[in-house]
Amino acid sequence: MSSIYSKISKINKQKLDRIESELYIIKTNIRKTEEEIKTVYVFIEKLKIPQNGDIKLLNSFQESRRLLNVQKNMLTDNLYAKNLELSKKHKEYKEAKFEYEKIKYLEEEEIAKRLEKLKKDEAKELDEISNQLFKRSRH
Repeated sequence: MSSIYSKISKINKQKLDRIESELYIIKTNIRKTEEEIKTVYVFIEKLKIPQNGDIKLLNSFQESRRLLNVQKNMLTDNLYAKNLELSKKHKEYKEAKFEYEKIKYLEEEEIAKRLEKLKKDEAKELDEISNQLFKRSRH
């Protein structure tokens, strides 16, 4: 049984589903970024200061370390931004879920009222039929 809220409920459900899929994508991206950060840390730990050699080798080591730190900082900033996005999306999800539940409740209430009205109408009709049958049986 549909009500005036059915279409709104359907739209809100689609919005909720869309936000859920966006949340999943964001969480997946966060996990990937965290893994990339761990990989960079592993590379940084594996770097060894050259114990001998010329200045070019030392400069190469310093440049590698600088680049890895820059990459780590970029990934960390990226992770922070994604966590902010996740936080905003969670808030949006909560609001959408609240709206969906509210409309769903109103829809269910309207359907319950309709059913109650139908039951009353049916009871009236049955009373009318029984009165008519009673009147006929007396004549």
